[in-house]
Amino acid sequence: MSTGRLVCVGETLWDVLPHGEFLGGAPLNVALHATRLGLGATVVTRVGNDTRGLNAVDRIRTLGVDTRLIQIDPELPTGTAEATLGADGSASYRFPAPCAWDAIEATEAALNAVAGATVVYGTLAQRSQKTATAISRMLDGASWRIFDANLRAPHDDETITVQGLKWADFVKLNEHEVVTVAHWLQTLPTADALWPVLQERFAVQSLCVTEGEKGARLWHAGSLVEQPAFPTAVADTIGAGDSFLSMLLGELLRATPPMDAMRRAAKLAAFVASQPGASPDYDPSTFRNA
Repeated sequence: MSTGRLVCVGETLWDVLPHGEFLGGAPLNVALHATRLGLGATVVTRVGNDTRGLNAVDRIRTLGVDTRLIQIDPELPTGTAEATLGADGSASYRFPAPCAWDAIEATEAALNAVAGATVVYGTLAQRSQKTATAISRMLDGASWRIFDANLRAPHDDETITVQGLKWADFVKLNEHEVVTVAHWLQTLPTADALWPVLQERFAVQSLCVTEGEKGARLWHAGSLVEQPAFPTAVADTIGAGDSFLSMLLGELLRATPPMDAMRRAAKLAAFVASQPGASPDYDPSTFRNA
């Protein structure tokens, strides 16, 4: 594991919902929550030189996240996710392309930032070869590589996902991603069956699986923690998994026992799911002391 520096690499976008636009993108959401929870985070991403891009940088800066590694693309627009909400608050997306985060570069400053750090990455930004190559270069210098797969159709690509697993020290999947990844790896579609495959084929050290209202499970440091979900009235699930990961990583980096880390992560995720958008306001002490 790293010394505690957290760098989140990938897409920044605006979630376009029926009730407004909300700043998002899984890596950015993780960075926003990590910063709010007291773990300084840097985001390596790319936005357009347009109103959405400038507003994104301003809001990210206001929320306390280090913006020095945000790249401004002179031609491509800031990314959007056109979201459709289901009756249960779950979201499906359409991602117009190309956009600025399809052209992230492994700049000298970015490579210096990731050296020895905890780096969070996923699959969506790697739909473009340019960004995939940049992420690969950045991961070479990381100390603890966190693969939050975040599979989003139609960009849920087997080759990109398997490569992500090859880099990973820590893998986070939701229950649906477990089924998909298990199919690709030709094993039974359960977390229990997938975990030993990830260990043996990819040398993955830790696996966290979120399972909605059933809770979450964490295989880490030789033990299994099973955490029930906290009941909540769901507004939408956007960003709930990202807040869960932020709390979990922050607590593990502080050497919090995994059982306590999982409980705090589940409580925060339940709150975020009860609010619209990916990063609602909250008092961090309410959750860090849970």
